[in-house]
Parts: sequence; structure tokens; C-alpha cells
Amino acid sequence: MTVLERTLINTEQFAMHFAEVATQQQFSNQELTGKAKQFLLSYLTAYYLANDFNQIEHSNFTQATDKHFADMSFAELLDNVRNLNKY
Repeated sequence: MTVLERTLINTEQFAMHFAEVATQQQFSNQELTGKAKQFLLSYLTAYYLANDFNQIEHSNFTQATDKHFADMSFAELLDNVRNLNKY
């Protein structure tokens, strides 16, 4: 991973959102650090999973065929989805 590909989290937004969740869930002081780590792990897992999906989707719908997604018929789109599900 290069410097340009690094993941940077807006710390203020992340902290504010976690603080809202922590207040709603009424985490105890002893739970805060562990819950914040779980929250961050969940965020990063979802982020990278979505990023991987986007990269796979892009490569399958642009490199597997000369047609772009918008130009595919419904049958061609279904074939591409079926091919994705083979993995």
C-alpha cells in the first residue's frame, strides 16, 4: 500500500459518532476503550470489504467484457453476476 492508498479516518467525525453511540448504549467507563476498538474494527472491516467489492465489481464489469455496465443487457448482467458467484 502506498501513501496515496492509505486509509485516513476523519477522527472528529468518527469520535463524535462513537460518542453518540456510547451515550445511547450507556457504556460504562470500563467498557469505553474496548467498545471503541470494536467500533473501529467494525468500521474498518466494512470499509475494506466495500472497497474490495467495488474493485471486483469494477474489474468484472469493465475488463470481462468490452461493454460497460450501463451498456449491458439484463442477460449479460446476470451472466456477469453468476460468474462473480463462482468465486
